[in-house]
Amino acid sequence: MLLAGRVALVTGASSGIGAALAAMLAEEGARVAVAARREAELRELARRIELAGGTALTVATDLTDDAALRRLVERTVDELGPIDVLVNNAGFAVWKPLELTSVAEWDQTFAVNIRAPALLTATVLPGMQARRFGRIVNIGSEAGVAIVPSLAAYCVSKHALVALTEVVQDANHENGIKAWVVCPGFVDTEMGTVVPGAKPENFLKVEEVVDLVRYLLGLGDNVKLGPPVLVRTMRNPMPS
Repeated sequence: MLLAGRVALVTGASSGIGAALAAMLAEEGARVAVAARREAELRELARRIELAGGTALTVATDLTDDAALRRLVERTVDELGPIDVLVNNAGFAVWKPLELTSVAEWDQTFAVNIRAPALLTATVLPGMQARRFGRIVNIGSEAGVAIVPSLAAYCVSKHALVALTEVVQDANHENGIKAWVVCPGFVDTEMGTVVPGAKPENFLKVEEVVDLVRYLLGLGDNVKLGPPVLVRTMRNPMPS
């Protein structure tokens, strides 16, 4: 198993990509802390992980709350151990152009999509540096490497997430730490429904994103791929 004896923390784990990544990390031997606002869904995920022989800790967390972020890390470390793998998966999006996006929508988008990943990464990095091992996986978007005017706040926040990942990786080449920002096109999750008239039959599958992350985690210590890893669909998922 790739991650035997390691500890992983996954945000946005109540459904979709986050839940599937948490299950995969447990399959690969990690003890997994799962965080999201929806506690019932987290507990069901933890139950499935434990039935499969894994270890899971559920921590209901509002990622816009700094105190909640601190508690999330503290509980994970206290109950599972130092965090070796951080997956910043939680995301928020509104389908609006710049001129129609409210201040509250900007604040929510940036709090979830970039502020929480930055704070969590900054918290776990010193321990990773001391142990000379760490893996940080940020789930971005095709909108993080391309311009999507009707997803103004989301697009800007995901570009910022790419920059954050590059900052982390460029500062830690000698520390045994790797950071990636996986940038998929539309995926068959709840968030995919934010786009009016999109074609779900042409979306990427959750398991395709999970398989890519598994591959990245298995790369040799001296192999650098990314940080941005763009994953697009062959068939057009957008309205005609």
